Amino acid sequence: MTAHLTRLTNNLVRGAFMELYLTPKPGLVDLCDSGSHPELSVERMEASLKIVSLYLLDLCDAVARGEELNEQVRLGVAAESAVQRAIGTSCHKGYIFLAGLMLCASACSNGRDEDALRASITRLAALFFDQGEPGAAHRVRNRFQGGGLREEALAGLPSLFDEALPVFRREMASGGNRGSAIFAMLGRLMQTVEDSTALRRCGRSGLKTIREDGRHLERMIAQRDDFLAFLAERNAHYASRNLTMGGVAGLLALGLAWLSHTGELEAA
Repeated sequence: MTAHLTRLTNNLVRGAFMELYLTPKPGLVDLCDSGSHPELSVERMEASLKIVSLYLLDLCDAVARGEELNEQVRLGVAAESAVQRAIGTSCHKGYIFLAGLMLCASACSNGRDEDALRASITRLAALFFDQGEPGAAHRVRNRFQGGGLREEALAGLPSLFDEALPVFRREMASGGNRGSAIFAMLGRLMQTVEDSTALRRCGRSGLKTIREDGRHLERMIAQRDDFLAFLAERNAHYASRNLTMGGVAGLLALGLAWLSHTGELEAA
């Protein structure tokens, strides 16, 4: 079990860096620019991810020792604070939660069995949210009646397991390559994630824009059109509106981590 957790930890780190370097991504930091985040850069995001990496290693050790949920949560809160101090913003707060949840849930499930993992994620999420919910996320959810990552987690991450991963696998099976399959995952997540960052910045109209663009992106990939040019053009539009999609980015990173863990990313 320890070897399994260590390997998953390494893949969770890898998935986060792969998401950062994926280019272009509308409104998000990538190798071209900072999207709708003028306060950030690739270098600052890398510095944040180094802190997240250390957190995941510490969490892996805590889970292997059988530490209680309170201790696991304490490590996550400490990581969020460390990122805030170092970077000046909590740019990976969602991923700290998602990756930590997957790692802890994996210790209670059977290897790569996705149904067992989802059941464990649902159970742990219920325990976590029984202790309360972060204030900002709670306010956004109430204002816009959005589910956000809370509802995703409580449902066993359906946007990941029911949407993004099957899209990746179908794209590969239909003759696509790893790049097109990853962007197909991005397109599907844009359609399905109730992104609280987008809601907070641009309300329901921002979320509608992301979903429409996600549908268009997935359609362009299926038709073998130039979807990279489309994404680059949309990035300028997102930046002009201050629109971004942090929840989508976090779940994309988690998908890349899981596909790396299962070996499907390398096989692609």
